Formats: sequence, C-alpha cells, structure tokens
Amino acid sequence: MRKFTVIIVDDENPARELIKNFLKSYDEFEVIDEAANGFDGCLKINQHKPDLVFLDVQMPKLSGIEVLDLLEKPFPFVIFSTAYDQYAVQAFEKNALDYLLKPYNKDRFGSAIERFVEKFNNIASNRNQTDQLLEGIKSKKEKINRIPVRSGSKIYVLKLEEVKFIEAQDDYIKIHSTKGTFLKQQTMKHMEQNLPGDIFIRIHRSYILNINFLNQLEIYDRYGYTAITSDNNKLPVSRQGAIKLKKAIQMD
Repeated sequence: MRKFTVIIVDDENPARELIKNFLKSYDEFEVIDEAANGFDGCLKINQHKPDLVFLDVQMPKLSGIEVLDLLEKPFPFVIFSTAYDQYAVQAFEKNALDYLLKPYNKDRFGSAIERFVEKFNNIASNRNQTDQLLEGIKSKKEKINRIPVRSGSKIYVLKLEEVKFIEAQDDYIKIHSTKGTFLKQQTMKHMEQNLPGDIFIRIHRSYILNINFLNQLEIYDRYGYTAITSDNNKLPVSRQGAIKLKKAIQMD
C-alpha cells in the first residue's frame, strides 16, 4: 500500500496533535515531520518533499502564504488550517485544495483527506495545484511589509528598508538588498502595486527604486535620466519615471 507523506506546520501544539491523532485512522498516511513556525516549516518541506502539508495561516516568522511562496518544486498539496474564516474564504476558496476552519471535527477532517486522495490521483491536478494557489494569492492586492526570499537552503526575510532596488528578470525579479541579491518568482507589477508608493518608485519598466538609496539623478539625454544609488549602481530612468521620482523626492 502506498504511503502518503505528511508534514504539519502550525504554531499551536494542540493543533498539531489533533491532526496527528486524526491521521491515526488512515494507515496510508505517515507524518514525517512537523514545525512550530513558518520558517522551520518551509525548510522542512523543501528538505523532505512531502505529498501533503497541513499549513496554518497565521504564524510567527513566516505566514502560511509566505511559506507557500518559498516552496521548491515538486510542490506538495496544501490543506490550510486557520481560525480566521473570513480571511481563509477570501484568499483560498477558489484555489486551495481545502482549508479547515478551527475548531473542526473528525468528519470535516475526513472530507479534506478524501479530497486530497482524489486530487492526488489526478496527475495534472497534482502538478498544477500549488501553482494555481500561488497565482490566486499573487493576484490579490495585499500590502507588502517584508519580503521573504530563498537562497539555496537558506531563507531570509528582508525588511523593506534593506531593499535598495528591484530589477525585472524575465519571469522573476532580482532584489538588490543590503543582505545581498536574490531572485524571486514575482512580477514587477505586483511589487509596484503593493510596496509603499512613497518610498518605492517605478523609475523604469525594469526597475523599482527605494528612494532612500538614491544618491544622484543625472540627465542622460533628452529622453531620460540615470539614477545613481548610494553604492554607485546606475539605473535607467524613463521620462515618466523621472516625473514620479522628482515628485517623491520633492524636487521641482
């Protein structure tokens, strides 16, 4: 009989124990690890590559959404567990495999397990499930107050004041920060819409600049400018970008 591997990520020990207790009724499921915060959970999921993850939404260090955004392929199926029912419905109803609203009973848990087994047997669904969930999350407007990034097996949580500028890189963005440079699968449009607009300015179709790292703004030619950062990076500035940048730094 095939064994489905499971990781449980929840900052509440009773919640983790409840899931483990419910899973005892299913011989084909094996809990291989658990974590009490999103940071450790992300590392363990990427290390063990489980079939299924029970993931809390609100957790210290990294939220469930941030964990999901840092997972490596192949993606697991994800069942969210949360006490925030309105938040869960709005964010995940169309895209999540399932979500369990705390407190839930054994019957409701069983229906989530049945749904997982059904979806797991659909190869196409298994391949696309987390991709679809991420797209659903990324399409929602939600103000960014920190940026979690991955570098090899390490995870960093960048404070906004550590981000110098963001550069477009095909389907990714390159985040230049005081902690180094990181690639992240995200769109420039999402970052522009959700970063603080008085600090992070879209100066060019390929660049978003944190104005706190701007050192000089030089005229390049009649069509544009060059922004020189405090560490001497030279970034192109479009005419429209220059207008926004001058307004942000209150330059006449």
